[in-house]
Amino acid sequence: MNTVNAAILGFGRWGRILHEASLSASRLRISHVVTRSPDKVREYCTTHDLVLGDEFEPILKGDGIDAVIIATPHTQHASQLLQCAHAGKHVYCEKPFTLTGNDAVKALDALESSGCTTAIGHNRRFAPNTLALQDMLAAGELGDPVHIEGVFNANMTAAKGQWRDSVDESPAGGMTSLGIHALDMMINLMGNVREVRATSRRVATSLSFDDCTVADLLFANNAGGRLTTLTSTAMQWRIIWYGTRGWAELQDLDTLIVQPVEGERKTTHYPGYAYPGLPTITSALQAFAGKIQGGAAFPVTPAQIAHGTATLEAIIRSAESRQTVAPGA
Repeated sequence: MNTVNAAILGFGRWGRILHEASLSASRLRISHVVTRSPDKVREYCTTHDLVLGDEFEPILKGDGIDAVIIATPHTQHASQLLQCAHAGKHVYCEKPFTLTGNDAVKALDALESSGCTTAIGHNRRFAPNTLALQDMLAAGELGDPVHIEGVFNANMTAAKGQWRDSVDESPAGGMTSLGIHALDMMINLMGNVREVRATSRRVATSLSFDDCTVADLLFANNAGGRLTTLTSTAMQWRIIWYGTRGWAELQDLDTLIVQPVEGERKTTHYPGYAYPGLPTITSALQAFAGKIQGGAAFPVTPAQIAHGTATLEAIIRSAESRQTVAPGA
């Protein structure tokens, strides 16, 4: 197959970042944009020679469109994924994939049955500090896993009055917009989650959803974890992996700190990956297109997409009930 021709569904702030990242992707080209408010992006689309519309049906029926990039509100993903599957379109979906584990499985099964490639927008999997840490863990340099901490905070006041400013779109506070990224990284580095216990509350927010959400995790390997997301403070991304031979910390997309039990602390910086980390998004789109063209599997497997979604649902349910919940239960 030649260059993968894609349409993007949803063209808000992140949709435009996806398009900007795609300009450096040799395997994929975005040619069409579908958005509910075309007048807001008409000038941008004209400048970049993008076909603009407000109807999804022509994209689904269009023979020239190989793939759909979904960047719409969270509650719309499940139905749009099924539409893509029925139309035989490959899908790159922004996170969260869906809001329930059952919806994720239905969509993944439908896409697989249609022979469609499925990818998810966890671009931090492609960050250089992440890749370096994965290599260290694979080599056993930090020993056996003991615990992992994940934090993704941001000031989300700009979302006031927008679609994210809704409990339906943002259950369990910032988990669907922010925490899901850290959750995926924790699953990537530690494996599947056995159970969660979460709390979510309002502290200082002017938004409709909570601004302080914390989940304690028990992994299948018996290691522990804690995931925190705050939506009324400055941006912060960090993942700390603790093992029997030392710990390592991911800060943002460009810093790795390693502290062995024996030896000196080492900090490595990777220039050019400041937030939002456009090169990581380009790499994710390249990997998606490469899989469509018969190449390597996308790093986030369908099983991990399903498990991450089920774990997100478990966090939401636990925050509501204040009870321990097992993903998929």
